[in-house]
Amino acid sequence: MSILLEVTGLTRRFGGITAVDDVSFTVGEGSACAVIGPNGAGKTTLLDLVTGFTTPDEGTVRLDGQDVTGLAPHRLPAKGLLRTFQSARLVPLLSVRDNVMLGAHRFTRAGFLSDGLRLPRTRREERALRARADALLDFLGLHPFAERPAAELPAGAQRLVEVARGLAGGPRILLLDEPAAGLDDTETAELADALRAVHAEGIALVLIEHNMDLVAGVSERILVLDAGRVLADGPPDAVRNDPAVIEAYLGAAA
Repeated sequence: MSILLEVTGLTRRFGGITAVDDVSFTVGEGSACAVIGPNGAGKTTLLDLVTGFTTPDEGTVRLDGQDVTGLAPHRLPAKGLLRTFQSARLVPLLSVRDNVMLGAHRFTRAGFLSDGLRLPRTRREERALRARADALLDFLGLHPFAERPAAELPAGAQRLVEVARGLAGGPRILLLDEPAAGLDDTETAELADALRAVHAEGIALVLIEHNMDLVAGVSERILVLDAGRVLADGPPDAVRNDPAVIEAYLGAAA
């Protein structure tokens, strides 16, 4: 399996606090990896470093062999890397379909004038985006909600809409920041089914998550962070039984 994402020695300090401390890991083409750890372990900061929302003090991020360290977030989708956030960042009053179509904006070529005049090229692109969005809504079982405003959907469906919007951008790797946050057991199970379906399509996943059932059900490999450093890295069963991991979680709960 070829390496798609390679993170080497990432470090980020905020004042006297080292939030991410010399973290290295790789993600293979089409693989599924989870990043877990106690609250404050540096998980979201690590994701922000990988996706260009924060610039590292040290270290590099390579995507398919190309150095993308500190590259502006809006430039990464064209290279095949997209992410979601802890809270669904949907446009509440737009329909579900329109929200998903927004994720495919990088495929449009018509300019402002063409949009304003509704020229044929603009209409062709809009039809193509609509078809792309509808295919993704079908894929994730969301088509019954296509015309409804995103704000009317329950939390679980909104998460799936955000996943669909990410997929609309044509990712080779999709990074998800706590996608199960706020979901009940049924919604989490539906999300797990959706992520397994995405993975089955050959899209690599990096999942930051606290829900261990979701992590174990989706991921082939788990990276554990504690106080910004890598505590463990390996298959789910090995990581869950690692004494250092157990101690870190028990310590966090104490």
